Amino acid sequence: MIILIYGPQGSGKGTQADIIARKTGLLHFSMGDALRREIKLGTDIGKKVEGIMLKGELVPATITNKLLVKAVKSPEARKGIIIDGYPRDEAQLAFYSKNFRTDCAIELNLSEKESIKRISTRRICPKCGRNYNIVWLKPKTAGKCDICKTALVQRADDKPVEVKRRLKIYRTNTLPIKKYYKKLGVLHIVDASGTIEEVNTVIMKILNNLIVK
Repeated sequence: MIILIYGPQGSGKGTQADIIARKTGLLHFSMGDALRREIKLGTDIGKKVEGIMLKGELVPATITNKLLVKAVKSPEARKGIIIDGYPRDEAQLAFYSKNFRTDCAIELNLSEKESIKRISTRRICPKCGRNYNIVWLKPKTAGKCDICKTALVQRADDKPVEVKRRLKIYRTNTLPIKKYYKKLGVLHIVDASGTIEEVNTVIMKILNNLIVK
């Protein structure tokens, strides 16, 4: 089973994918996390994409496609996979649609105003990658990761000016591919403005119906 989850910055893609993975046993694959891991490890891929990601631009499909295939074929994905952050443009979609079948595509819908508010208050653990928010997903100890106690940081591309630029890229490159999911009959649009629990309840109802079928 392949579930795609996408939406603008701050819509909660990663958070919801993590919860779905825990509840279903599916592998959560985040393209963004995979690319950042390559950078941290200093691999050839990491060296190629670091500058691209710092600018907030889309990584070439030749690289993202390779990482996706590796994840889908991994033993951890034997039950299925939840793909977060891919495909993000028509080049990636062309490869994806040729090689994989989508069982469900979930779009998390969020206004630009709310997206900017959420992202500009997001904080990340530089050690383990866990996400927090100083407004609605606070760590137990202010400024420190619950898991490894490392001081939280704000990514440069999470500042309001950068968020607006990334949202423009999202609208231009990513939203048009929703037509593909709609044509397949697998698209489900979910209002992401509620709490984490409220949004997840809606998503799990969709997935439970899918599994029953």
